[in-house]
Amino acid sequence: MKQIKLVFTGLLLSGLLMGCTEEEKKVEQVKAKEAENEVVTIETKTEVNSSKVWKDVSKPDGFNDYGIEPTLKAWIAYHAEDITKTTDVNEYYSRANRLTKELSYFRVQGEDLEKDFENLNVLQTFMGHLDYVISVEEEQGIDTAEAYEELKVSFKYFTELLQDLNSIINDNRQGETFGLTHQLDGNRVDELEKFLYSEAVEIGK
Repeated sequence: MKQIKLVFTGLLLSGLLMGCTEEEKKVEQVKAKEAENEVVTIETKTEVNSSKVWKDVSKPDGFNDYGIEPTLKAWIAYHAEDITKTTDVNEYYSRANRLTKELSYFRVQGEDLEKDFENLNVLQTFMGHLDYVISVEEEQGIDTAEAYEELKVSFKYFTELLQDLNSIINDNRQGETFGLTHQLDGNRVDELEKFLYSEAVEIGK
């Protein structure tokens, strides 16, 4: 009788242990699934914000202008301040052109921020076109008022976009920005690009 009880007790313990083992396996499987879901959630968030991720890929070797430190931060800050110092419309294009020529030294990598720098470059190109139109119209004695007005509007956009880029790169966007960058989901990006690319179409005709 004792032997039967012992065998029965042994079977009962084995059954309980197996039950515990099965329960533990289920718990581990649930935890594994939760961990898997957590990883997926994190990866999804990263993917959503990937267009905002950017890095400095500048190669400033050989740049020694203005007596500033040859870094992207110092360079963009210098131009953001310098560009506002002129009110002479005849200097607008030359100042914008000087900056965009230096983009061979100072570059960023990142989907949205690259779009913003491209818009800056297109503004400069359009100002170059207007500068040429003005010189031709003046030689031919044609009224230049409309071209000058477009040049002023373009320069204003250029200046404001540059200020926004400086705020992003130097991480001092606590204050208000002009809302012209993709990087900050600016509320005036559509306004800028409508002006820019409708004008570009007109030039191409």
